[in-house]
Amino acid sequence: MRRQRPLTRVLTLLVLVAAAVLFFFPLYYLVATSLKTKAELFAPEPTLVPQDPTLAAYDSVLFGRNMIALLGNSVVAGLVSTVLALIIAFVICYPLTRLPTSRGVRSGVLNWALSLRFLAPIAVVIPYFTIVRWLGLYNSLPALILAYTIFNLPLAIWMLKGFLAEIPLEIEEAALVDGGTRWHAFRYVLLPLTRIGVLAAGIIVFAFDWAEFQFAFILTATPKSQTFPVGVAGLVTQFEIIWNEMAAAAVIAIIVPVLLMLVARRHIITGLTFGVIQEK
Repeated sequence: MRRQRPLTRVLTLLVLVAAAVLFFFPLYYLVATSLKTKAELFAPEPTLVPQDPTLAAYDSVLFGRNMIALLGNSVVAGLVSTVLALIIAFVICYPLTRLPTSRGVRSGVLNWALSLRFLAPIAVVIPYFTIVRWLGLYNSLPALILAYTIFNLPLAIWMLKGFLAEIPLEIEEAALVDGGTRWHAFRYVLLPLTRIGVLAAGIIVFAFDWAEFQFAFILTATPKSQTFPVGVAGLVTQFEIIWNEMAAAAVIAIIVPVLLMLVARRHIITGLTFGVIQEK
């Protein structure tokens, strides 16, 4: 048994190293490609390490092609839709978890929200496009914000519902007994206790908004309202694929959600596992 333990550890370590290489090598190659010159990209023999590293691709993407404006559109659309989704989710989840409601009503609302998440965007994007054109919102950020809010609302509802359900009702009742109103109990007692859940739900919803492509591609036409993923797709032309600039844009697109995940990884793990699955 003692001889088998070191062997098991070695095999486990080898498997983990192999998994890490398989996972990180595409990311490394993406970064390496973004640092290569065009001449090195089309060299007869591909290289794993850039021979003459340069940030020209990043400069061309952000400033030469003015994709920094698309980056701003993605940030604005993602932040506004995330805030709206969290506010609406709180309005829906609070009475379901803090006020007397029947199990049928609670299950019906949660199942309705879940059905929205299961609905494929391609099934509604054309009718939504027609409505947006009729309202005069085509090629504008409000159209994207509305779409992002609707399709990521179920995720916010289910995450916040799990956090609110885990907070004992007696905490709010104590605040009410002490003379506070329902609003004061929510504002000064419940809301601070759910800040981890709000942070986790907000980051995950923002990550989905940040990476969304289909609605942004169909509902926008000019850089005035196009998002960063649409700009990245525009680097694939009918004549060529601008590999180094496309890799640079992909690195930029990855950095934002990865940094958010790293900063709040503990809260996100808690948000994904703390009372989200079981329905009380």
